[in-house]
Formats: sequence, C-alpha cells, structure tokens
Amino acid sequence: MTIRLLFIIMVIFSVGAVVKMVNQLIGFIENNSEILVASQEINTIVKVVYTDYLISGRSLNTMSQKSFAAYLRKRIKSIDRVRDPAKDPWLIPYRITIRNGDSYEIRSAGPDLEFNTEDDIFSAGG
Repeated sequence: MTIRLLFIIMVIFSVGAVVKMVNQLIGFIENNSEILVASQEINTIVKVVYTDYLISGRSLNTMSQKSFAAYLRKRIKSIDRVRDPAKDPWLIPYRITIRNGDSYEIRSAGPDLEFNTEDDIFSAGG
C-alpha cells in the first residue's frame, strides 16, 4: 500500500513538472513568434518610409509620432491583418526617431512593453 501511494505521488509530481515545462515552452514559442513578427514589420516599415520619403525627396522632419501612426495605417498591412498596423504585436505603437532629416530608426518596445530597454526591436533606415 505504501509503495503504491509513493508511486502515485511520484507520477503526480512528474506530470506536474511536465505540465510546467510545456507551459514555459509555449510561452517561449509565443514570445519568439511575436519578436519575429515585429522584426518583419519593422523591416517593411523601414523600406516603405525609405521609398515614400527619401527616394521621392520628401522630408521626414515634419513627421510626428501621431502622423507616423496615421501613415502606417494607410501604407502597411499587419501580418495578422487584424491588428492595427501602427502597433507592434504587443499592441504598443511603433516609434520613429528622425536623425538629420534623412536617417531614421523604427522601434518596437518589445516583450517588456517599455522603450529603450535591451529587448527593443529596431532597425535604421536612410
């Protein structure tokens, strides 16, 4: 009877450990897929901004964060086609930082939802 009870306890403990590992794995996969989506979208945004502004000779200096969001809604389709294209997979608006009028950076806050931390996803253009 005691051995059977110990066996049942060990099985329950093992199943619990496996469930915990599976949940961690699922979280890891979901987070990495969102990072991949944000990276793909940022690369697309960099190319579209380059084409619409720099190649055509238009100045980026007049673009505010608000007008940038409106611009993205007109020009970009989100990968999942449901989410606002001005927002990253964590639903935080993409940011543009304009440097010297012809170079710029597009940034996502990343999984921690805060800008200017080590998990930000970004790419430069110009």
